Amino acid sequence: MHIRKLRSLTAGAATFGAVALAATLVLGSGVASASPADPPGGATPVAPHFYNGNVAAIRDSGSDTTFFMMQKIGDLYTGAGLYGCVLNGLAGASATNYNSSDPAQSSSNVASFCAANSNISTTDVNDNWDRTEVSQGVDDVGSGAGQAQLCGSTPSPLTVDFARSSKPAGTACSTLVETGYAKDGIPVVDYPVNPSTYGTSTFSGYDTVNGGNIGPVTSGWLPGDPVGGPYNGSALSDISNIDNGGSTGSTAYRLWCQTSLTGVNPRISDWGQLTNLGPNLEVVNVTTSSGSTNVTVSGSFPASVAAGQSVSGPGIPSGTTVSSVSGGSLTLSASAGANASNATLTFAIGTTLAEGQGVPIGLPIRIMGVNTSSGTEATFASYANSGNANTGCSSSMNPNAANDPNPATAPSPNSAHVALENNSDQINEFAVGDFPSPDFVDQAIEVSTTLYIESNGVLNTNPYAAASTIDGTSYAGNKLTENGGRTPTTPNLLSNAYPTARTLFNIYRSDTVRASTAGFLNWICDGNVNFQKGLDNSTGKNFDTELNGIIGTTFGFPRLTDVSPASAVGTPADNLAAPNNTCSASLPISTTSGSNTITLTAGGNFPPDITNAGSLPSPVNNVTVAGTGIPAGDFVVSGAGTSTLTLNAAATANGSGVNADFLGVPSVTVVGSSQN
Repeated sequence: MHIRKLRSLTAGAATFGAVALAATLVLGSGVASASPADPPGGATPVAPHFYNGNVAAIRDSGSDTTFFMMQKIGDLYTGAGLYGCVLNGLAGASATNYNSSDPAQSSSNVASFCAANSNISTTDVNDNWDRTEVSQGVDDVGSGAGQAQLCGSTPSPLTVDFARSSKPAGTACSTLVETGYAKDGIPVVDYPVNPSTYGTSTFSGYDTVNGGNIGPVTSGWLPGDPVGGPYNGSALSDISNIDNGGSTGSTAYRLWCQTSLTGVNPRISDWGQLTNLGPNLEVVNVTTSSGSTNVTVSGSFPASVAAGQSVSGPGIPSGTTVSSVSGGSLTLSASAGANASNATLTFAIGTTLAEGQGVPIGLPIRIMGVNTSSGTEATFASYANSGNANTGCSSSMNPNAANDPNPATAPSPNSAHVALENNSDQINEFAVGDFPSPDFVDQAIEVSTTLYIESNGVLNTNPYAAASTIDGTSYAGNKLTENGGRTPTTPNLLSNAYPTARTLFNIYRSDTVRASTAGFLNWICDGNVNFQKGLDNSTGKNFDTELNGIIGTTFGFPRLTDVSPASAVGTPADNLAAPNNTCSASLPISTTSGSNTITLTAGGNFPPDITNAGSLPSPVNNVTVAGTGIPAGDFVVSGAGTSTLTLNAAATANGSGVNADFLGVPSVTVVGSSQN
């Protein structure tokens, strides 16, 4: 590998500060005044940048959720190493005679004022001074796959330096360390498509539901309702893993994890179980006889149908009530006026049933399977499984994933539809494969009956990935709330109050992390506290401001930094830890009750950048320390780079191996490989 010698910029640069200021968009931040010295580094690179004079290429692999975001961040960091120019006195220019109107001195000819060196040092020492080049891998996509490739347990065609991950570090190897730089959530999504827009289905199975003229089931349409409304059903709005007693009784468990259609908490497999809840309850496929008060249904009438309730439907006289009901036979107070074998009767039951307890309508719920290597799938599987070990979704969220319902196109064997996470367009791609165009009505029925999960950030910022398309019309996915109305707002995500809140990580190996990788991860994590990022000469914006924009605005993920405090709720209802403070350094320390000094349990010196973190938010102006036995708000007074740190307040307990978080200090403090 080519070694770029560490060197100070020439003194001549200071003379031409005015020239640099006038041409700042070309010359790079940091040259407007005296030239900065070379940053610390060399044979033993030091935190937080770990500069060593080498130009290195680093590569990640893993999560689909963060792939495009990390592309933007990687490009920003790579581009930060572009700018640098050691000014000299060519063409007679000086700080006093620089003339911007002189073509010879214009920004387009700025090379005339730069030292003649093909690879000069960058002038911005806090933003990729080593000129590291970052790329994103797409081989074997998924958080788990990225971690496995990083650990070497899964082959990779190219080296993986860190893993993109939307789930915590697993057990692929014992040295994985998380740096959590953003928050996200995983809502369930349905699609408010009205299939009747495209005609009437003649497909066997769909054609028996209201004669194939099907309305938007997610909006509460039931057979017998006008396809354009109003609807007697309840629109699906919420999915919970704590309702009906939680555990195996929850709606989430019975939709995704329960495979049995019988028993105490059977699988929810029909849309009517979610939407046909009353108080106007519809019962389909009822047989009536003209002139008879007796009506029958295959199986039994719902237990919620009782004597005295009003009943209406085709051929049923106005004001008719239920006289009696037993099993699959019911007696009306007035004779039916028509023969029918598939009538839909509506019963005013006077109450609303719990979600999941509704009456089937003959339209199956389609659960879209999701790539089992993904953090999205792992998080939701844990949520739906409701803490039930070795059951249902313990291995994946896909036991009830739907397959191709059309015998004419179904493969043999007919395998489940499993998509990558975070792209609703794949749903209509499956539908087109199952019902080739121009069968748009059956494509629409397939999409309208599908439940999918997707990243909240993707849903908020990528209209194409958030929608499914039928015959050129895109239908935006509808985010359902969780656990009784919880929405994926920024406060709910940051506090882990949203049941499927999660942290988005970049994960490295503490035993092998390269200096170049460590510097990049620390650059992402630091919130302009440990060091001040410079000006992006291509935009005129501070690099940290651009990071905020990429993460929070472009991709819709609330950003976490090395000053983000720990959330009061460490683990949301999905049972996977989602910490907010892993971008800050966490070090095992030893404390003595009553003493304000601490040491590293493993010995050695504390990172030298601890007290050089600049100012944290008022009123604390030093690095804040948090951990067991450390008083709230305690901070470092002195001792960076030595074996003993002095804190502002004394510890309240004796401890050894206590993990202390140093807010304002980015995560990586030691590297496993210093010269690359």
